[in-house]
Amino acid sequence: PPRGLSSADIQDMPLQVVCYAKNEIYARHGRMFQSQELTNYFEEQLWYYGCISPSEFSSSVLNVYETANIKLLSDRERTVSISL
Repeated sequence: PPRGLSSADIQDMPLQVVCYAKNEIYARHGRMFQSQELTNYFEEQLWYYGCISPSEFSSSVLNVYETANIKLLSDRERTVSISL
């Protein structure tokens, strides 16, 4: 069954991995990216099919776990960025 991530799950992840993990949630819903790095990364994934522009993407397609995981990963990104 789906479950949310915990702080312990991501505490040792490098910042780039946290960023990819957060954006994978969007990518799995077909969202495209403005960042060339993210575009390149996800286009290498066999499952990725980017078809929704960032401005057209609606977060209403996300389930409760995805929404919670995005918040947790975003908070982690901010915390790690501040401490660098």
